[in-house]
Amino acid sequence: MAPKIIYYVAAGTALTILLLTMKAKKVFTKITAAMKFRGADPLGDGAFGSSRSGGARSHKGVDVLATPGQNIFAPISGTVTRYPFPYADDKRYTGIEIKNTDYLVKMFYIAPTVPIGNHVDAGQKIATAQNISAKHGAAMQNHVHFEVYDHNGALLNPTNMFI
Repeated sequence: MAPKIIYYVAAGTALTILLLTMKAKKVFTKITAAMKFRGADPLGDGAFGSSRSGGARSHKGVDVLATPGQNIFAPISGTVTRYPFPYADDKRYTGIEIKNTDYLVKMFYIAPTVPIGNHVDAGQKIATAQNISAKHGAAMQNHVHFEVYDHNGALLNPTNMFI
């Protein structure tokens, strides 16, 4: 009887460790020197899944506080694939996409400094932060929007994935 109990305890412990490791996999380097998340301000909340447009949609990423002109760093090593726009009707703000075999990262409200097609290393300067308050007013904290997709295209919550 004792060997069975030891087996079950060991198996349960191993499963718990595996699940905790998978849930909190740390894969992204800091995108700003301070790496602080935007909380709630009068214009919304920067957390993953927060309500947008009166509940019609959810926030697809996390917002990281950034001062306009501040250096922004690559969260992963990969290739710069394009410069997307966060708003179809407003080309003042730009973004960057970086892709590797595991992740596709999109970051908005930045001015990229690395050409499309170039390889970047995690921690390398890739952009400077833009002034999002210029569009939304001083009530919105300046930030960089950060969203992540896995290799199958599934949206991930990156909140606890930063090293």
